[in-house]
Amino acid sequence: MTTEIELKYLVLGDNTIEKITEIFNRENIQFSYQQKQLTNCYFDTSDLNLRHHDMGLRVRRNNQHIEQTIKTAGQVVGGLHSRPEYNIDIKSTSPELALFPKEIWQADQVVNQIQNDLMTLFTTNFTRSTWLITDADNNVIELAYDQGDIVSAEQSECIDEIELELVEGDKSALFNLSSLLFKALALRPGLKSKAARGYALWGNKDNITKNKPQNFICHQRSDSIANAFTYGLSFGLTRLQNSIEEYLSTESLKELVEIRANLALIRHGFWLFEHYLTPEELVIRAEISHFVHLLAWVDNAIHLQELTNKTGNYRKKLDFSKQLIKQLKLEKRRFPNVSEIIQLLHSSRFNQLQLSILQLYLSRSQDGTLQPEHNEKSLVIFAQDKIQLSLSEMSLEMKNTTSLDCQQYIAQSKRLYRSSLTGTWLAGLFDNELRDKFRRPWLDIQQGISELQSLWIIHQQLEKLDEAPQKLVEWQQSKMEGLLLALNNSKAIAVSMTPYWYETN
Repeated sequence: MTTEIELKYLVLGDNTIEKITEIFNRENIQFSYQQKQLTNCYFDTSDLNLRHHDMGLRVRRNNQHIEQTIKTAGQVVGGLHSRPEYNIDIKSTSPELALFPKEIWQADQVVNQIQNDLMTLFTTNFTRSTWLITDADNNVIELAYDQGDIVSAEQSECIDEIELELVEGDKSALFNLSSLLFKALALRPGLKSKAARGYALWGNKDNITKNKPQNFICHQRSDSIANAFTYGLSFGLTRLQNSIEEYLSTESLKELVEIRANLALIRHGFWLFEHYLTPEELVIRAEISHFVHLLAWVDNAIHLQELTNKTGNYRKKLDFSKQLIKQLKLEKRRFPNVSEIIQLLHSSRFNQLQLSILQLYLSRSQDGTLQPEHNEKSLVIFAQDKIQLSLSEMSLEMKNTTSLDCQQYIAQSKRLYRSSLTGTWLAGLFDNELRDKFRRPWLDIQQGISELQSLWIIHQQLEKLDEAPQKLVEWQQSKMEGLLLALNNSKAIAVSMTPYWYETN
């Protein structure tokens, strides 16, 4: 048995072999190079017994050599894959499960029955180019570039990815080599193995081993404050990279909003846990802010998309003024296009940020003494203090003013958003029913402010018109007044709610 430790990146662009070889020659990195054609068949039962147990079974043919491999439960964080695997040479292309160690099977798995029920689900066929590298510190890394296809029945999906596997030495060598590749290749972390992609292609959609996504980061009251932050790094990085994949498959502005939101969530953790981090660790926060600010335009783009979309809530009313529609569409065109966004998501700087977050997670996971843990607070007391502070910053003006106008509500949106991020990190430590009851009117306010921002954009654009249609002006004012009334009612309920974080479970 070996434990495979590798970084996986998906490639955007051509001439990858030439670019990698050029990097190594330029940097005077010694390597041996080879290329081979690999054909792999992946097996499971019709009820996906192996997949349900987080196992993957394949048979690989390389010329006359045939090898069966089974991989058992592992971990994927930020594109770093760590998973135990068992490799055994066999004589035919049909797997022989009895050759694997008995201890890998779980109590409810009947090996003979699984053997009888095995079927081929999908195949992968690709050319593998490998560079075997030994660095100055005698770390040995195999860089593999795979290019080919995953095929299941009549469906297929291309393979164009890099894997950096640590053969011998320290994981830091993987990170150093990755940073070098970022400068010459357009990459992004690969979260899914070829097997996971094959299962999705086969029709499973890769949901078998996944639970419903968590809404809150911290759940274990007995956890330390430092460990809560460390877990949050993994949680946030995984959500970020999943949202990147969703955007690239849909090119939807809503998914781009999710990317920005997940960046903001990770950054918020650096603020919440600031006193438990070193100055070197806090440097990452400024780099996250760079990308949060780069994507600051996305919220306005969402509102403009809704206003100019023919199926949008307000479009029929806006058709009273063709000039207004034209202005709104011109505003929308000022934002970056899809091609520019894709380049950003594959850029060296963005890859380096994700790698830095991954390295911080790994270093803190391996050494729990890195943080200056003072032991003066439990995680629950820490959470109570932070949630109280975030609400007090936001609710002071709301409590002291019976009715807020449009601009006052919009001004509160940043505080409300920061408070919701604090909740995502820490609210899971408290009673579900009390928490959800408390949060409901605040979430209503957050949604109402988002709609208010769309109406405010209409107001601003109407003021620019040579002659705004009176019917449209009256509709906009009426709509805004009605929304403000609803917001003020929700606000009155929200500020009177009993804090859930001080209630006993």
